[in-house]
Amino acid sequence: MGDKIRFGVIGIGGTIGSTTRILADEKNAELVALADPDSNRRERTLGEIEGVQIFDDYQVMLQQAELDAVCIGLPTWMHAPATRDALECGLHVLCEKPPANSAEEMKPLAKLSAEKGLSCMFVRQSRFTPQLMEGRRLVAAGELGEVYYSDTRWIRTRWCSGRGWRHDKDKGGGVLLDLGIHAIDNAWFMMGCPKPTEVSAGLYMAFSDLAPPEQIYTADDAACGLVRFENGCVLHFAVAFSLNTADGKSPENDDGLSDQKSIATEFQQVSLHGTLGGLEDGRQLIGTPQGVKVKPLDTSAYSGDSVTLQTREFIRSIQEMDQPLNSADQAVMLMEMLDGAVRSSQTGKAVAIDS
Repeated sequence: MGDKIRFGVIGIGGTIGSTTRILADEKNAELVALADPDSNRRERTLGEIEGVQIFDDYQVMLQQAELDAVCIGLPTWMHAPATRDALECGLHVLCEKPPANSAEEMKPLAKLSAEKGLSCMFVRQSRFTPQLMEGRRLVAAGELGEVYYSDTRWIRTRWCSGRGWRHDKDKGGGVLLDLGIHAIDNAWFMMGCPKPTEVSAGLYMAFSDLAPPEQIYTADDAACGLVRFENGCVLHFAVAFSLNTADGKSPENDDGLSDQKSIATEFQQVSLHGTLGGLEDGRQLIGTPQGVKVKPLDTSAYSGDSVTLQTREFIRSIQEMDQPLNSADQAVMLMEMLDGAVRSSQTGKAVAIDS
């Protein structure tokens, strides 16, 4: 590897389209090649960027381009195979979420990257937002005391992806893999990523009647549950593509509440609660004998957009031969939580995470 890390891009879905443009401007990176079969998508992504080798097939790119690392933005069901192919070629990998379809798919990837001394990082750009970074700092500094409870949600009241993969179970669809991985990780990251030990959950497919006739609709559209951790903390999560809720919002008219207007909304919430204080909706809560003092979360120490910071963290981990902030070992634990939720829903019982 020379002065600059030579990057290839495999698919430009999710945040990887933005990552591609960011790499072209990073002083420690060189955008060498891009593999995507859609020429219009390639042109939209690259814009005025020149000198990039273009491939329709990423396997050909891996064999022909001189690379040090790749960024993967393929559909979910292709994440694990493409990551394995890149690691076997000796390349560092940044892969869109979810890093695999299951923990069993992710474990050999984590093992392979460790054996080869390669960085294997999964996309979770929200970890680099000021709110989550400052929340993690406050927890690590002990300012919340012992964190023992967290609640996290990502709810859409009505949503269907048309002909997309998100409702197709065979292609890694379902709200747990799509939104649940974000919602759970938002809280788990701020908690310091303790080891999960047990999951109890329910997954539901309740709104298939909203989908167009041609839509494959075989995956969950709502999931809720509880995760226990080795340190005694519990995390409650709820995610939904469609849910009969108004999130406290009601349409009003001159006569007060009205039942004539439908509400379609989307919201995210995450809170942590400790013995000394808490974090809730971008606020820091400080416990007192009389109750809690509330103040805005101070995020003034953080700057830069989250995708750029995520990209630079990947570059740093390669340069310093260090574990990235979003490590492969954490990817395994995150997938174990999601797998446990699925098994718990299937069996109607809590599921232990033994690894």
